[in-house]
Amino acid sequence: MNKRFIQAPLLIVALSVACSPSTGFELEGHIFDVPEVNAISDSARPFFLPRPEHDEGFSFYLNPEASLADQNIIGVASKERMCVRAIGREALINSTVCAARPLTWQGQSLHRVVDGVFWTYNLPGKAGQNASVALVSCFAMDDDLRTGLCTANLPYDDLILTIHLQDKQMPSLLSLYQQSITSLRRWKR
Repeated sequence: MNKRFIQAPLLIVALSVACSPSTGFELEGHIFDVPEVNAISDSARPFFLPRPEHDEGFSFYLNPEASLADQNIIGVASKERMCVRAIGREALINSTVCAARPLTWQGQSLHRVVDGVFWTYNLPGKAGQNASVALVSCFAMDDDLRTGLCTANLPYDDLILTIHLQDKQMPSLLSLYQQSITSLRRWKR
């Protein structure tokens, strides 16, 4: 078989990926070229997402091909800036990503703690601790307390990833986290 016929499709795929439109974001010295299909424009930003300043972070769709109800939004923010803002407040991130010691959550079993229409998924408490650490916070979307929207703030190098997911996706939290990191690594210049 002629090598030119094999190389041509590979070249076309490479060029289409390299030349696809993207939106650039710079954060803490990192530059990410997020494909437009994943980037969330200001006009398409959901009402519940805070509008970050241009140098504070950005958000993207992890799975833009999914139906609107099944899309996962990932926020990317500066760990340093987010932790400074949380000092002196009762913010969940003070006991997780901003804690003095690195948080170990992967491979841990999370326990659901329900408080009315709000609930958390907590890491098991360590010996000598009175309380467990809330890793994920959720709220009910309707009267069925088994459905809801959740948010997890997780560390990635000097950044914080905020993963927005449905409660039914909690068994996939690690996979969503890993997909988010893979996407960011692929988009990094």
